[in-house]
Amino acid sequence: MTPELATKRLVLRPLELADAPQIQWLFPKWEIVKYLNVSVPWPYPEDGALTYCRDVALPEVERGESWYWTLRLKNAPRNSSDSLA
Repeated sequence: MTPELATKRLVLRPLELADAPQIQWLFPKWEIVKYLNVSVPWPYPEDGALTYCRDVALPEVERGESWYWTLRLKNAPRNSSDSLA
């Protein structure tokens, strides 16, 4: 199980499938993607975050191979519109 972590300003919550829409909204920006591995497709597909969370990240977590967190402001940890994803 991935633990929830916190800093003075942030809450690091384990990734959930429900986080995919916020990731999809924030992630597909060339300014971000251009620094990543060539395995990240560009242009980023409309279902890229959902597919990655569902088919890659969360299965890795279930197998104990990886850990993923979302970053959220401590004063709004449940509000996805205020998250930093």
